[in-house]
Formats: sequence, C-alpha cells, structure tokens
Amino acid sequence: MNAIALRRTGLRSPAIVSIAIVGVVGLVSAGVAWAMEHATYDTVAGVLMGIGLALISVVVMMNLSRREDDRRIARLLMVAPLLKLSATVVRFGVAFVVYDGSADSAIYHSEGIRLSEWYSQGIFNPDLGKPLVGAGLIRAATGLLYTVTGPTQLGAYFLFSWIGFWGLYLFYRAFCLAVPEGDRYRYALLVLLLPSLLFWPSSLGKEAWMTLGLGLTALGAARVLAHARHSFITIASGVVVAGFVRPHVAAMAVVALVVAYLFRRSPKGASITAPVGKVFGLLALGLALVLIVGQTKSLLGIDDFNADAVQNARQEVVQRTAGEAGSTFTTDDADLDASAFHIALMSVIFRPFPWEASNFQSAIAALEGLVLLGLFVTGWRRVLGALRSVVRTPYIVMCITYTVLFTYGFSSFSNFGILTRQRVQVLPFILVLLALPPYRGRVRDVHALLLGDTDAATATPATATATEP
Repeated sequence: MNAIALRRTGLRSPAIVSIAIVGVVGLVSAGVAWAMEHATYDTVAGVLMGIGLALISVVVMMNLSRREDDRRIARLLMVAPLLKLSATVVRFGVAFVVYDGSADSAIYHSEGIRLSEWYSQGIFNPDLGKPLVGAGLIRAATGLLYTVTGPTQLGAYFLFSWIGFWGLYLFYRAFCLAVPEGDRYRYALLVLLLPSLLFWPSSLGKEAWMTLGLGLTALGAARVLAHARHSFITIASGVVVAGFVRPHVAAMAVVALVVAYLFRRSPKGASITAPVGKVFGLLALGLALVLIVGQTKSLLGIDDFNADAVQNARQEVVQRTAGEAGSTFTTDDADLDASAFHIALMSVIFRPFPWEASNFQSAIAALEGLVLLGLFVTGWRRVLGALRSVVRTPYIVMCITYTVLFTYGFSSFSNFGILTRQRVQVLPFILVLLALPPYRGRVRDVHALLLGDTDAATATPATATATEP
C-alpha cells in the first residue's frame, strides 16, 4: 500500500489504516481463539473464509480503484465487497432462522458433502443426482469446494457471494467501456448497492453463479461492441458459465448480443475487409446460440422450439410456481401477447406492490420496487435518452433486447418470492437506462431525439474515460 493508492482511495493517513488493521487482526484472532473452543468447524471455517475473502477484496480493490479518477467511485469500490460479504450473513440468517433451513442451499450443502467424499478418493464421476446442466453443476462445485476446505456451509455462502460480487463489478466495467457518456458513479451505486443485488446473489446457489456468468457475458459484449481484442473469449467464458446453470437465460443474452452486434459500426479507418469480420462474428455468435439452445431444449424437456412448445413450458411454470408455498399471486400470462407487455414488465421488474406484501420480506421487496419505479418515473428523460443512445451505443440495444426477452420469459412466474429472486438476472441490464445522460431537447423533436444536436445536449459526461479491465 503506497501513499498514492491511499490518496486515490480517500485513505489519507497510513498510520490510521495501520492501526485499524492491527486492531481488526487482534479482534479476529481473539474471536477465532474463542470459536475454536465453543463453535463448530462449519462456523470457524466459514468465518475464516469470510475474513480471507474480505482481505483479498480490499487488496484487489486498492489496485483496481487506482484507475478511477472519480474518488467517490474509488471509495465505493473499497466498501462494496465488504457490504456484499456482510449481506451474506443476513442471507444466511434469513435462510436458517426465518425459513428454518428450507432452502436450495441446504440441498447443495448435503450433496456437496456426499460428493466431496467421492472426490477425496479420486473419483470425479459420481452420480450427481441431477443433470450436470442446472442444479448438478452447483452440487459438483460445492463438492469440489468441500474437498479443499471441508464441509462449511457458511464458507460456501461467503464464496458464492464473493463470486457474485465480481459479477456485479464486471457489469460496472462493461458499462464504463460500452457507455462512456454515461454516469459511472450513478451506475456503480445502483449495481453494487441495490438491496436485491446485495442480498439474493449472496448464498450457495444459482443466483451468484449466474451473476458471474452474465457479468462476464456483459463485459465480453461491451468489448466486442467496442472493437476490443480477445472479446469473443470473454463472451464464450460468460456464456459457458451461465449456460451450464440456466441455458435459457444465457440464450437470451446471446440473442440480445446478436441484435446489438447488428448495430455495431465499423471503426474509423477500418479496412475494406471489416464487413467480412462482422459476418464471421455473427457466425460465431450464431454457433454459440445453436449450442446453448440445444442445452435449453434438454433442460426444458422439449423436442423443438416453436410457439406451442414455448407456451406449454410457460404454462407449466405458471402451475409449478403457483403451487409453491408463500407469496403466490394470480397470473393468466401463459401466452406471448405483445399487447400485454407493459403489464408483464411491471410484474417482472417492480412487483410486489406495497399492498401485495404478505410478510416482512415481501414488504422489503415492495419498498425496493417502489423506489426503483420512482427512479424510472423521475428519470424519464434518462430513459428517453436511451433512444438517442441506440443509434451510437449498441450496448444499450443489448440491454433493452435482453430486458424484453427476460420479461417475456419470466412473466409467467406466479410467485413473488421466486420472481424477486430471479429478477436479479435482469436488474444490472435495466439499471443502465437510469445512468444514461438525460435528454434535454423537446420530446416532440424526433430527429433531435434519434440523431442528437446541440439543443438536445445531455448532462455533463463522466470525467473519467473508459478503460478496459
């Protein structure tokens, strides 16, 4: 840690930082000594893992924050991973105190213990109990983790929460690269501190894994749309990570990227072979889509993709989610009706409404949805500015397309608890609209809205230029 790093992160006194670190280490050492005598291995190992991940996060973030010219962002990046890990404790408490351990994480934990016994004997092809694509991958990953650390459910919570945080950070880096005119600080606040994104991807389960996969995909998309090198490698990594857990969601992201790729302009001074490269890029994305669709068909148990198959799958979701306990609501949205899209969008992004809350947890979700809706209403000029950005910023096209696809895909869910958890997969995309420069021109001036002019000046852009991670 040097003086420059301290100044850039807002930590101006090395002596104060050193004293704080020594104090924390002393308290942790005393706590560990006490826990060794009174707590279980699960708790001790979990706490130690959480502390280790927190220290790693601080060191890494001190490095990454040096690229930020805005000291507010630098300070936020130092605090955000610690808040995410703190949310893990809340998530753990809710799962095992409020719901008495009735959560998918309990199954992953028990299966992870069973699988770790096989892995420790060098047997890496045991029966997962589920197909590898989907829950099987989380079970296998948990087993591999326990082979190294021993069975610690709290530790698994911390680790998955940690990878979920890095997924959110990748979304932030994608925004910086793909939307240089946007408000980076505003987006960082939203994507790193929104309660849903802090809470839900903070447990042993699919949400944290999907956050990482979609974050990688978003960063890869931002790089390919900005003509950066090795961008397709990043996209492939994200699609593989997300596709092995929820291939249908990964397919939505790839389709959205294909649409955005069609809007990508060739860079200035590009050679005459640039269109050929774009065709090859489309072919690569098309191949990825074919592969991921194949996995989706297998996961959904359908033989072919057509309107009837999709509608039947949606109807099954309606019946299955309505049958699960707690926070159910009535929905007849089992068919793909474009005229009802605005209703589906409200349900997927903002519900439950305050009068629909049935318990404390749903009341918190309703409050967040109300605040988020208020941000969209008061920031309508930013949303309108997205129309201007479509012409010159294809990443906005991807975010809008993915949101539309996700809305149709998840509007058939009829359980607020499940829907609130699932929408963390779309929030980082739709939050982009709230961090765009507001449109300052006349709403009736369609030409200025789409093409931009001096009368339609936007807000002052971010002071820092985007850099690749």
